[in-house]
Amino acid sequence: MKKINEMKTKIMLSKDFCKMEAVRYVAFRLGTTPERVLKRYFIQSGIIHSNDELAPDFCLTPNEMALFCDLGVHPSMIEIN
Repeated sequence: MKKINEMKTKIMLSKDFCKMEAVRYVAFRLGTTPERVLKRYFIQSGIIHSNDELAPDFCLTPNEMALFCDLGVHPSMIEIN
């Protein structure tokens, strides 16, 4: 059987989102990093898919998801390689 190459995606997001007070607060509350919080946001919102081994071991609340959406936390560009 021939293996099909998988497409890899790269999400470009400004580092400023990791410095936002709301993102840093949620990360502090969860005992993790802002980068992991944003990764969880993208997984929960369906923007990226991740297997269970690589996914952060927490979930964001509906209020946190809405907060990030209202703050404009969206990828500026998605590259598919």
